[in-house]
Amino acid sequence: MTSIPQSFRHNISLLLDQHSTDASRIIDIGADAIRAARQALDAMPADVSIGDIFQDIAPVQALIKAVQARAVLEPEFSDIVDEVLEQLPAAFDERNPIERCLASAKADLLEAKYYANRYLDLIVSEAQRAQTRGSH
Repeated sequence: MTSIPQSFRHNISLLLDQHSTDASRIIDIGADAIRAARQALDAMPADVSIGDIFQDIAPVQALIKAVQARAVLEPEFSDIVDEVLEQLPAAFDERNPIERCLASAKADLLEAKYYANRYLDLIVSEAQRAQTRGSH
């Protein structure tokens, strides 16, 4: 093995933006909500009818429409997710492939709801901050 002379060695420093806030990442947070909602729908078992999984398919249809319209950042989205989650079992048998798919969908729905709520919280917070600044 050849020796590399000291004059050819360099140190590389990676400086990360330590000052990034959720407010500066609001677009990414919104996109994360949409991605997680899509993943939840993609995780649903493709070879089983929605009616065989859910007693009431209306919330699932509303979820599909919200994702298609990219409306997961609307305040109603959280309610839609809650209605879908209410129909899913609390625990899943990981040996059952359908239940494994539903467990994955549930995790993705919870993530989508988290990001959608975080997005809306930031929007409201920014609006309140702007209003406070304007009143001085």
